[in-house]
Amino acid sequence: MLASELDLIQRLKERNADRKRATDGHLHPPKPVRPVPPKDLRAAERIIGFQLPELLRTIYLEVGNGGFGPEYGIVGTKGGFKLDKCSLESSYEGMRHLNDENPVWCWPERLLPLANCGCGMWSCVDCEYKKLPMILWDPNNLDEELSGASARLNWRTAFWDQGQSFKRWLEDWLADKERPEPKWPTDAWMKKRLGFTRPR
Repeated sequence: MLASELDLIQRLKERNADRKRATDGHLHPPKPVRPVPPKDLRAAERIIGFQLPELLRTIYLEVGNGGFGPEYGIVGTKGGFKLDKCSLESSYEGMRHLNDENPVWCWPERLLPLANCGCGMWSCVDCEYKKLPMILWDPNNLDEELSGASARLNWRTAFWDQGQSFKRWLEDWLADKERPEPKWPTDAWMKKRLGFTRPR
């Protein structure tokens, strides 16, 4: 792990201990949630079907099982801090079954809902990429009755590029920096992750 990442872990521990500032949404538990035991984290990874990126694994193993971080905080694994009644595993599994509501709604593999932003929105870390870009998912305009091109356009507009890596997302939160405005993902991201791009 890089020295900058080790420093980030230490600063997260300190911020997590300050329960008045542990999250932006102030719905966190009054006491820090203990870190995840390694065997429990491996069990969570078996459920979601992939190993978490090293930085995120270390956060769960050394800082805490959710309940701190940007927005309403990072969601915990099973037995940890829940967001919108979800654990890390159940939130990802729920997203992976959205196509039961509309066949176009195929959730990208390894796009991990990480922090609830309120109103059903999630900040997600895209574990498909080494830089771990953060993607905002906003389901508020989704219409399950749509089909064909209309459904694809509707699904595309639920995803927004937050303009930050996972590491920068945490660093800016620790520094109380204003986040960049979300923007449309690139056509390359949409083609790879959703299977189609915006119409010209």
